[in-house]
Amino acid sequence: MDEDSGLHYAHTPVMHREVVEFIAGIARCEGDTVVDCTLGEGGHSELILGGFPDFRVIAFERDPEILEIAVKRLEAFGDRLTVINDNFANMGERLKGMEGRVRCVLYDFGISSFHLDRSGRGFSFRGDEPLDMRLDPRLETDAARIVNTAREKELTDIIHGYGEERWARRIARRIVERRGAGPIKTTGELAELVLRAIPARYHARNIHPATRVFQALRIAVNDELSAIGASLGDAVRLLACGGRVIAISFHSLEDRLVKDAFRRMAAGCSCREEPRYCRCEGPPLVRLITRKPLIPGEDEMAANRRSRSARMRVCERIGGEPSSISA
Repeated sequence: MDEDSGLHYAHTPVMHREVVEFIAGIARCEGDTVVDCTLGEGGHSELILGGFPDFRVIAFERDPEILEIAVKRLEAFGDRLTVINDNFANMGERLKGMEGRVRCVLYDFGISSFHLDRSGRGFSFRGDEPLDMRLDPRLETDAARIVNTAREKELTDIIHGYGEERWARRIARRIVERRGAGPIKTTGELAELVLRAIPARYHARNIHPATRVFQALRIAVNDELSAIGASLGDAVRLLACGGRVIAISFHSLEDRLVKDAFRRMAAGCSCREEPRYCRCEGPPLVRLITRKPLIPGEDEMAANRRSRSARMRVCERIGGEPSSISA
């Protein structure tokens, strides 16, 4: 295909050296399979398939367009790669029967360079694109529907809850006022509205004022946090003893979910109840490899500015039968 199709477009995966080191450090694990929950353009899977000739990769990707790009990129690895066009939230059902047989489950929760730069779906406010933000184009609700139909209270909750934006109420009110004159259709319109809603003296120097609003809408459209929470227990169930979960997050909400899940399983929790209702008394299911999140090295952050917000956590399966961890 020609260059405009995107098939020649590839990015450098974030924290690639650390991913390879943590997979290489897995000892005496019976599994030979790595599950890449967020295939994207295929950067991490390419590293794994190229660096570990005896491994195979099962990869999840929600977006059929970027999946095509990744498959083309990785076609030289043949049947060592299996791709699944689905949300990794469905990993437990899709990989039923593989419990206790996987060496590593890898997550990279970041939005790919393709989605930001080439998809035309409004993930970035640098251009003026339709307000879409769907990672899976087959989803019914896009960002435009939320922006133009949600009530002010709902908008406030989304922007504050998913974007941790202190000016959420003011921004939501301005959105409702503005759409009274007609629908807000593009990223440029929304970014300009947010820019005007936040007093200039509170504009950060190194971040566009609309960044948190765009993050919040993207999370809401794609139900991203629910997918993380739903799959981490499934990931550990899949691991062979000694296998590892590697999770790369890009904002505090993602990192908090991973941290809490890892700590609960390290304390022997195998349920999905809120901590105050948990009555689990079993042995630890995982060992924390990283007590605090790792960050990229200075050289990587200098070469790839999008890596600056990355945080990596790793845990290792140490006990319990796969069936003892709630799906």
